[in-house]
Amino acid sequence: DFAEGNIHHKALLISVTVCSILLVLIIIFCYFRYKRQETRPRYSIGLEQDETYIPPGESLKDLIEQSQSSGSGSGLPLLVR
Repeated sequence: DFAEGNIHHKALLISVTVCSILLVLIIIFCYFRYKRQETRPRYSIGLEQDETYIPPGESLKDLIEQSQSSGSGSGLPLLVR
C-alpha cells in the first residue's frame, strides 16, 4: 500500500514539473514574440494629417467624373438629394 502511494506521488510530482516547465517555456515564447512585434515598425499609409486625398489642381467633381468612367460597378457612389 505504501509503495503504491509513493508511485502516485512520484507521478504527480513528475506531471506537475513537466507542466510547469512547459508553461514557463510558453510564457517565454509569448514574451519574446510580443517584444519582437513591439520593435517592428508599424504600417502607416504615409499621409500627414494636413495632407489631403485630392491632388492639387483637381476638384471633387473631377474625381467623381473619372471614377464613373472606370468600368462597371467601380468608382465612387453618387449621393442623391
